[in-house]
Amino acid sequence: MSRSRSEQLLEAAAPTMDRALRMRFVTEVTAGTISDADYADYLEIEAAFVETATRLHGLAVWGAPNRTALERNARAVHALTTTQADYFREARAAWPVPARPDAARRAEVLSRYALDVAREGGYPAVMTMLFAAESLYLTWCTRAHERGTVPEGAMSAWVSLHADQTFRDGVRALAAEVDALPDDLPQERLTRWFTGMLEAEIAFHDAVFG
Repeated sequence: MSRSRSEQLLEAAAPTMDRALRMRFVTEVTAGTISDADYADYLEIEAAFVETATRLHGLAVWGAPNRTALERNARAVHALTTTQADYFREARAAWPVPARPDAARRAEVLSRYALDVAREGGYPAVMTMLFAAESLYLTWCTRAHERGTVPEGAMSAWVSLHADQTFRDGVRALAAEVDALPDDLPQERLTRWFTGMLEAEIAFHDAVFG
């Protein structure tokens, strides 16, 4: 049986995914050793990227090939601008220390990459990049949730959000969208977008530590 496009992407990008799963940020959150100052910076830079993710899903609404895809991306826009926005507003307000002034600037690489590629490749690029990013988060957060020592509170809530069945279903839906992309779109291009997003995720999370 031939492998699906999403399976081919995961296989081709396995070395990059493995590096991403060994990021200092992932390791320290999983072990519960990340400092208050560093996680404060993460809350700042991830809140900024949620705005970018909203724009990506908005572009996907415009380019959606069918009603199912349109509705899924519209729901994502709603969740990002309500549930996730609320999480960051509350977590940042309650966190014991503020983010350092240059935190958001240090992590611009991910938004720059994602928006540039989205402009280049439209809906297929958005689905491929989001599949990369959310596959990474599902994997590391599931491991952290099941086997880690993530501190209770805002950090544990964030990890749990990316390990629950709703998020898992979302990643499965993204895989299905990738599998349904037109056959005349070269797999090599999807691989470039997918691995590029993982590389940008690595740079983004490394920026948490200055």
